Amino acid sequence: MGITVNWPRFLVASIVSALFVIVVAVAWHGHFAASMYADFPARPADQVQLLMPFLVLTFLIQIPIFCYMYLRVYQQRSVNNAAKFGLWAGFFTMMPNGQFWVGTPGVGWDFIIMQIVQGTVTLIFTMVLFQLIYKPADESSAGPEINFGKFVWWGLGGAVLVFVLDYPFHKYLAPMLFGDQYPNPNFPSRAPDAWMLVELAGTYLYQLTCFSYLYLRMYPQRTMNNALWFGTWLGFWVLIPNMQIFVAEREYTSFMLFIQVPEGMILTIIMMAYFALVYRPKQTATLAAAE
Repeated sequence: MGITVNWPRFLVASIVSALFVIVVAVAWHGHFAASMYADFPARPADQVQLLMPFLVLTFLIQIPIFCYMYLRVYQQRSVNNAAKFGLWAGFFTMMPNGQFWVGTPGVGWDFIIMQIVQGTVTLIFTMVLFQLIYKPADESSAGPEINFGKFVWWGLGGAVLVFVLDYPFHKYLAPMLFGDQYPNPNFPSRAPDAWMLVELAGTYLYQLTCFSYLYLRMYPQRTMNNALWFGTWLGFWVLIPNMQIFVAEREYTSFMLFIQVPEGMILTIIMMAYFALVYRPKQTATLAAAE
């Protein structure tokens, strides 16, 4: 979607917003909520310190893209819409935490609730801060309307497709292909109970349905090429939390991360190809607000 961006001002506002997220994350997880990490299988402090530049880099990539997504999704820019985007898209951003939590020993429901609430609230304030600093102008047009009755079922179908491809890859195919390198035999794990599996399924359904929804909001020209490109770059972006968890969790090897990132991107590309074929969204832009 063609939008007007003042790039120097955007970069300043988005980087300040990213620095805000970094400060809040370090203060919250390292100090205020540190007691909740007592049984978390964390890396030794010296390893974390070595990986801190990488962690900072992930936020400096993640948050400016998040801010840009807001400009693409909401043509009417206001503090209210910025906070709204921080709420639902912030919750979307936290879904990998919910997926990792299922297999992480030593942490209970209070831990994942704390992480998701803190992350979502932080992103609400981050988007308000970005809105106040950048002061983006409104756009005059919006993308085509979304047929939600049709979208919901095909969007959920895409989420189910990814789940049924992703689970057997990690459970069976990756160990067969990579042996003891994936997963690392020393990587902390647990057998999830039934409610944890329900939570895991819920993260896939919300995350990947939102993924397709963002495509419809951001691309008025809904071609197969655009769907595949969106699956590529947003597929990389949604895996940035994996990189952040990599910094925190012991025995999470770089080889595991290097497998997870391209595998996750391939799955989102497949999902977007499926979605473009079955949903067949309209491509003609309208002046109707897609709120």
